[in-house]
Amino acid sequence: MSPPKKDPLVGKRLREYVILDLIGKGGMAKVYKARHCLLDEVRAIKFLRPELRERQECIARFQREARIMVRLRHKHLVLLHEFGTVGNELFFLVMEYLEGESLRKRLRRNCWIPTAEAIRVVQQVALGLVEAHKLGIVHRDISPDNILIVPEDGREIAKVIDFGIAKSMSPDASKITQTMKLVGKAEYVAPEQICAPTGDDDTDTLDGRTDIYSLGVTFYELLTGAKPFEAKTSKAYLAKHLTEEPKPLEETNPLIRVSPAVEDLVLRMLAKKKSDRPASMDALFAELTALTHEAPQLTPA
Repeated sequence: MSPPKKDPLVGKRLREYVILDLIGKGGMAKVYKARHCLLDEVRAIKFLRPELRERQECIARFQREARIMVRLRHKHLVLLHEFGTVGNELFFLVMEYLEGESLRKRLRRNCWIPTAEAIRVVQQVALGLVEAHKLGIVHRDISPDNILIVPEDGREIAKVIDFGIAKSMSPDASKITQTMKLVGKAEYVAPEQICAPTGDDDTDTLDGRTDIYSLGVTFYELLTGAKPFEAKTSKAYLAKHLTEEPKPLEETNPLIRVSPAVEDLVLRMLAKKKSDRPASMDALFAELTALTHEAPQLTPA
């Protein structure tokens, strides 16, 4: 059996950066670990796939991601260092390199997360998103895949990553034609993302409460080890987000112990109507902070 083919960029030099390793890839981009030779600092570089360089819509989305990220300066949001091009072929973002693991990996290893830890993670994510929402930016893709747990000063903190489909709600934000109806992962999208008009001009439909819903799905999953809705197809997931109410947490996982106050907040985050959810990410953060002063519910290991 032949060894896996080496990525052509690994080992190459790009301006001040030496590409060290491929660390992630998706439909539009690849992410590499790299070293800034002059600063002797490790960073992450996200490249738009070369085969997409002729598609103006893809380039515009990549540029929009950079314009959104450069405005975000918060300890719980991934930091952008620069955006650039090499000739007419390579478009790239340079970001801080985060050494840690995603919540997805942690869930796979531990099945679920103790209540106090889950509250702390969701609280930190909410704090980062407060900053984004103040700038009129909705992430639209909150999930355990896009939350990293990284070490910092002897403890762990949560970082929100991947603003690839984030949306600026400012009136002068650039509009990009979108032929797909759904933006985001089917397991985590809010009902209004499903019902949003075709296209990317959904300013009147989506707001910060859209991220609250997706964070609610994530919170439910952290506490129980299961999503509030289970389905075999994306279409079936969407139907459940629109019509089905989530089960009580301890019914989903009888082994856990969650206080009524925590459960009430999680279920309100998952309300079908935006008006029934916490009014803003600020309000959600305040409620999470209040929960940290509750007597802990002891969940069996």
